Amino acid sequence: MDKWKERLKRIGPKLGYPVFYFVCLVVFLSWTFPYDKLRDRVVAQFNAQQRNSAHPQELQIDDLDSSFLTGVKAKGVRLISPSAEAGKPPSVISIDEARARISLLGLLAGNKDISFRVDAFDGTVKGTFEDTGKSRDIDITFDGVDIGRIDAIAANVGFPLDGKLFGTIKLNLPEGKASKGNGNIALEIRDMNAGNQKELTIKTPMGPFTLPRLKVGTFTVNGDAKDGVLKLTKIVAQGGDVDVNGDGKVQMREVATDAHLDANLKFKINDGYRGKNDKTKLLFGSPGSKEKAMLEMDPRMGRAKTADGFYALRVGGTLGKPDVQPGGGAGASPGGFNFK
Repeated sequence: MDKWKERLKRIGPKLGYPVFYFVCLVVFLSWTFPYDKLRDRVVAQFNAQQRNSAHPQELQIDDLDSSFLTGVKAKGVRLISPSAEAGKPPSVISIDEARARISLLGLLAGNKDISFRVDAFDGTVKGTFEDTGKSRDIDITFDGVDIGRIDAIAANVGFPLDGKLFGTIKLNLPEGKASKGNGNIALEIRDMNAGNQKELTIKTPMGPFTLPRLKVGTFTVNGDAKDGVLKLTKIVAQGGDVDVNGDGKVQMREVATDAHLDANLKFKINDGYRGKNDKTKLLFGSPGSKEKAMLEMDPRMGRAKTADGFYALRVGGTLGKPDVQPGGGAGASPGGFNFK
């Protein structure tokens, strides 16, 4: 023990001064770093990349500052997306505060190893991003994010949705390219509902049709990605007023909103909801009745109905602008139902 004390007395001052100097350097750099210029650079690079997208988004950040020694804190973050319908205002995803931290050990090894956390929409999004130069690894976890507070979702779907999002996205991108990506997703929206707090409004050939709020239940999406193609192995909604089943694939792209969709969905309205009031009976058909439902008066929807009572849908387009059509039709027809 005495021998170690003697060594510590001899080595301590030599080791302590460099460590103290390094800590002071890191602290002073964090205090004096030009975060405003970094903010402007991040915004400019993101927006420049988006100009080549079919559905360009715009990033805005009010303030960027330090968070402890090796982190940054962004406030007033907004992601603005153009409206899916002409003449309507753009949708905005607003985040009050986001934090990210870079690993100093990773930098010494020549890697960019970043951890991040976003507290928004009554939930948390956290994860890691690692760039080795040869590939990028992305690991994201969603914990209780309220999708009803994300305007872009309602804008693409055509009516409000709410529910809590949980799950993970794990991807490895060779050469940093999503078009070569591998990995998996496992997402679940719990207590999902369609419509506002009281009602659901959809467009029909006779004008807007107001229905009782529709309980979706638990909506699950699982998939595995290989060589840039995300195969959706499970799309299921159960426990509510509607049953949904489906599968498909997503051709991933470097700009997420440009990813191509090719999915098949089937939905069936349960008897309890069909018989709720005169409007649900008229649109979906009264339980036990042999009269044709108003929904099937659109010839495409009539052809889309399957023997087991489900209606088939085809989802194409891109992630930024999905196109949902009845499975029995080749495209939209004037005055048809709006299945956006």
